[in-house]
Amino acid sequence: MAESPTVAIVGAGMAGLAAAHYLAINHIDFQVYEASDRPGGRVATDHVDGLILDRGFQIILDDYPELRRLVSVAELPLQHLYPGVYLQRSEGPLLLSDPRRVPGTYRATFSALARLLQLPNWQSLLHFITTQHPTIADLGGLLPRPLYESVFAPLFRGITIDPDLVEPASFAGFVLRRLLNGYASLPTEGMAQLPAIIARTLPGGIHYHHRAVSVASGQLAFENGTTVSTDWIILAVDAPALGPLLDLHLPAMRSVGFIHVLSNRRLFGVPAVVLPPLGSPIYTVAPMSDIAPSYVSHDPERHLITASCDPTAPPAEVRSALALALNCDQQDLDFVEFGVVEAALPRSTHTVNEIGQRVLLAGDHLGTPSLNSAIESGRRAAERIIRTAQRPTKELKTDG
Repeated sequence: MAESPTVAIVGAGMAGLAAAHYLAINHIDFQVYEASDRPGGRVATDHVDGLILDRGFQIILDDYPELRRLVSVAELPLQHLYPGVYLQRSEGPLLLSDPRRVPGTYRATFSALARLLQLPNWQSLLHFITTQHPTIADLGGLLPRPLYESVFAPLFRGITIDPDLVEPASFAGFVLRRLLNGYASLPTEGMAQLPAIIARTLPGGIHYHHRAVSVASGQLAFENGTTVSTDWIILAVDAPALGPLLDLHLPAMRSVGFIHVLSNRRLFGVPAVVLPPLGSPIYTVAPMSDIAPSYVSHDPERHLITASCDPTAPPAEVRSALALALNCDQQDLDFVEFGVVEAALPRSTHTVNEIGQRVLLAGDHLGTPSLNSAIESGRRAAERIIRTAQRPTKELKTDG
């Protein structure tokens, strides 16, 4: 098969889907080629025995600006997490709430924070000010040590899957603003529902089982023998797939472990995430079915809990740590699945997003490890093509 679309998009993850969306609404001819049998890339969900099991703990921050540009968030079937977190403590879980949204928690929240507040570390402040590219760890160093170790570091360890917190400090600020301005949410049918909704709107659909093996000026070749001639190529693939295509040595992506368990009783007072201490192999614990009852087919006798964890930790250690985080016995938990998501989140590759000969890159490896960054990169790649195709008379459309 030989095709000649104006644009060939390699990869139907969130970056590729975003690029396709913006090309479609600007009437640019394109085709999407995906190596697997589904859209979404690392955003994936399995349906097993009436359970909805996301591959690793993932959430949508509904205040992501790029998400709001791409789809109508008000029309997405989202279920909100409670605006707060549980801290795992030896005397039992401690709930910190956002008192602006749950006014009755003012006194309890400020009382809990008072125990975590001390004088700031002025040496850390000087370091932060004088560092050219401060990291999340540098930003956290401005906080009192108890607050950093109990809340800040566990939160961003879970978000970035990086115990060293080496992502830019600006990313932490961006995420905190999104959490304060909106909700963390789950789609009713699992995280894969988001890319599926976008994929259904694309004219021409997606060519699945097309794994790109070579890229040249205006030419793509796939593992199945298919070749494509095209004016533009958008490589919306992650770093492990991108490196061989362009003969680049890119930073290895971070992997993350996950575990799904069932309980026959509700273990959470409110549907909020638990943040275990830094020494735990567990990163985050989330009551999935408390957030979205559809995750257990609305069965009141089953409560699904998902935790993200250190991918190198032995399963027995993870199970023990999870029971501790939930303040229950292991015998109270029915272990459904334990696994590792290889290459779950990227490290920044510091590659340019246009490599010449009308070949563009898209993906969160170009920016920060987030859904927002992936969508933004796809939009920017599409805009580069649209501006060239429509210059100078037509106005670029960026709203879905």
